[in-house]
Amino acid sequence: MVALCSLTVAEALNTTSFVTLPVYTARARTYVAKTESSGLGVFASTDVARGELLFREHPLLVYPQMVPFHSFRPPGEQYPELDDAISKLSATDRQAFFNLANSCPYESSPTKGIIDTNAVHIGLLSGSQAEYAAVCKQLSRVNHSCSPNGHYHFCPSSLSLELRALQPISAHTEVTISYVDPTLPRAARLAALASYAFTCTCPSCSLPESVSPESDARRAFLARTVTDDAALSRWARDPSLPDAMGALADRAYVRACEAEGGLFIEDAWTAPIARLVKACCALEDAPGAREWARRGRELSLAFTGEDGGWAEVERWPERTGWWGLRRRAKEAAATAAL
Repeated sequence: MVALCSLTVAEALNTTSFVTLPVYTARARTYVAKTESSGLGVFASTDVARGELLFREHPLLVYPQMVPFHSFRPPGEQYPELDDAISKLSATDRQAFFNLANSCPYESSPTKGIIDTNAVHIGLLSGSQAEYAAVCKQLSRVNHSCSPNGHYHFCPSSLSLELRALQPISAHTEVTISYVDPTLPRAARLAALASYAFTCTCPSCSLPESVSPESDARRAFLARTVTDDAALSRWARDPSLPDAMGALADRAYVRACEAEGGLFIEDAWTAPIARLVKACCALEDAPGAREWARRGRELSLAFTGEDGGWAEVERWPERTGWWGLRRRAKEAAATAAL
């Protein structure tokens, strides 16, 4: 059973205020264990490739992020809608909720403290203009890293959340997600994480002060989204330009991602990877095109749970409109010179 807090949420889902959903029965590829410095965490139980599913689960609670505060009620009882939602969970799920960490000692309501510590953002729900969040039995136990190896996304049709590998993960390695925008400078990330009552010790946040600005600059570069293919198109059709010039900036983008621990940004990675595929296709480099398309397929699976059309390009790069553009441009130039 999933607790849906408030009638507004229920109306947005066109359902009753509480719904029972089918349990996801596929074997999870994770387990919960104690970490060295972050309490409990989630670990991969087997090797997991980028894009592969770690687990899928229905949340314990879905609620609008703007929850009314009833100041006239006694301390600890000022969020009755949340308390009512949790009370309607099964005994097992209710216990799982109260077993989650509470890093908000200033909050008189244990329910609200647990929610503020463990909630994950899920965005807009159909028919509503409010932003929503969820508290989960497993996902809420995944710890933070500014260079995460995991990524979650919300599936509105099934009211479930998926956790997938953003990087290849070896068995018994801790799985992490980012609680904040990882492209922020280190100082801004640490400030944003202060409410979670821990100090991030990921490789980026642990850099010496002398080199930290370089990491900040790379992360700012990764946040930039350039969707225009005009420069690549000019290169593909101009035989006077060297072959090695194709998608130079996009190769630099991938190097920056790798320098930051394999950090690919959800709203920015698609265009650079697509241009690298196109550059290889223009040069009739099928192995290169397939390798970049494979990377695109894995990243698309990691971020959305779908291959995004990359699998077809990976299988048949020769069928793209970019195939052989450099050769044809050179042949045209040679013919014109006769």
